Amino acid sequence: MKLALVAIHIEPSPRSLPLGPAMLASVLQGAFGASIETRVVDAFVAEQTSVCAARILAGDPDLVGFSMYVWNRSQTLAIAAHLKTVRPDLILFAGGAEATADVAGVLADPAVDFVLPGEGEAIIVEAMRRLLQGDSPQAVAEWAKPMPVQDLTDLPSPYLDGTLRPEEYGGALWELSRGCPFTCDFCFEARGTAGTRRIPLARVEAELDLFEARGIREVFVLDPTFNYHKVQAKQVLRLIAAKAPGTHFFFEVRSEFLDEGMAELFAAIHCTLQIGLQSAHDDVLRNISRSFDSDDFEAKILLLHQAGVPYGFDLIYGLPGDTLEGFRESVDFAMGLVPNHLDIFRLSVLPGTRLAETAAGLHLRHEAINPYRVLSSPSFSVADMDLAGRIARGCDILYNQGRAVPWFGMLLEPLELRPAEVFEAFAAWLEPHTEGAPIESMRGFFRSLFEARDNRLLGELAADVIACFGHSDRVMEGSEADGSAVAGPILFHHDPRRLMTEIEAGTTRLEELAFGVPPSPCEVEFSRTEGELVLRLL
Repeated sequence: MKLALVAIHIEPSPRSLPLGPAMLASVLQGAFGASIETRVVDAFVAEQTSVCAARILAGDPDLVGFSMYVWNRSQTLAIAAHLKTVRPDLILFAGGAEATADVAGVLADPAVDFVLPGEGEAIIVEAMRRLLQGDSPQAVAEWAKPMPVQDLTDLPSPYLDGTLRPEEYGGALWELSRGCPFTCDFCFEARGTAGTRRIPLARVEAELDLFEARGIREVFVLDPTFNYHKVQAKQVLRLIAAKAPGTHFFFEVRSEFLDEGMAELFAAIHCTLQIGLQSAHDDVLRNISRSFDSDDFEAKILLLHQAGVPYGFDLIYGLPGDTLEGFRESVDFAMGLVPNHLDIFRLSVLPGTRLAETAAGLHLRHEAINPYRVLSSPSFSVADMDLAGRIARGCDILYNQGRAVPWFGMLLEPLELRPAEVFEAFAAWLEPHTEGAPIESMRGFFRSLFEARDNRLLGELAADVIACFGHSDRVMEGSEADGSAVAGPILFHHDPRRLMTEIEAGTTRLEELAFGVPPSPCEVEFSRTEGELVLRLL
């Protein structure tokens, strides 16, 4: 029997690695050997349905299983319908978080023969056993219910058994645990299970050795609260420092469990931390079974800041009880802690979560189909949601994509503007200014803010600071093959070499920089030579 397990990713990236299907392929190989020939197939949301279907059919499968999530449900069902049209004899099934949360809805699609809800390893083995002994897909559909969760010590590693080769993807997803000790209303992670289960340390160490041997340089840790178990977390961090010092790791952590020793361990490796702030208001967070102590949060983030550990935050707008102004305050609070990035999301009422059960009582209006976004609430109107979305867009383009960390605070201080105000204004400014490179868009926007305050000279200086950092980053990360390791000629109103010297010497205020570097119009070329940044006046 030939089985294709399909992973439909958001977009090509080092994160787009089919870990879930590969784990299922590993257990099937152990359970059935050559009786089931399993092939893992990658696809992407933006690809044409027919292209994805052709890739799946290239292996001439008898069965096709899809990992279904909120971001790929529509594409999954479209591909399934296409496959049924071309090959009516194919048996099609789905698993994953979205299928688990809405079994009846997914089964209602005529292309889907059955759903395997819950954790996939045990249930797919039993489902395949039933099919091999002659059960019909309809019989499997009637039987399939979530099975008891497994002891993770019994599961094979798709990396160690050769099912999944991370070097072919440019990165690795690294599962260290399952479950979550928290019960946030908007999240599906802890539903149906209590507590967490951890991958054995011996397997963790062996996979780490493999990543290093294969030259993997980006690893995304799948553990929603990596530092909840402090002892184990510190063990893993020490292993990373000893075995993979050149690899960059991405962790999700909770601020409550950070301490000075852990901050130092994070600082000893290459890593980025993501922290789910969600809101800076305790009364809002209590509506979704969370809490917040701003003093403790600031103190824990200070530990990371002092240790030099890069960190970012998540925020959600549209939470029950929140308002547009409350959301703006959360943005300002987060930005006051100088994150490396700030990711902002609209609240979604995901099927299977507690929020889906309480949404009606909270009067949350939301989409009935994926992505289930909140449209409004008693305290957050449709218009307010649109404005919050504008702030989120402005933050992503200006701060995250624009890599504004080094200069954002310097430019905001003389403008006396809140970060949320700037993000909202930038998103509005972009609408009629769709042309031009991102760096030039940011330069033009900040120049306009200063000119509106009758301070053209400071606006020109601000634009030059943005260009200094922006073109330096681009050149240092660019490719010599495509010419992106060179930028110029770039018009400056101040000598960028003197600007960088002053900033590197510790100047943090724009007005001080204006006194130290007088106007001196010039054209400059940025380039990289033997790994070093070179600025040349033309």
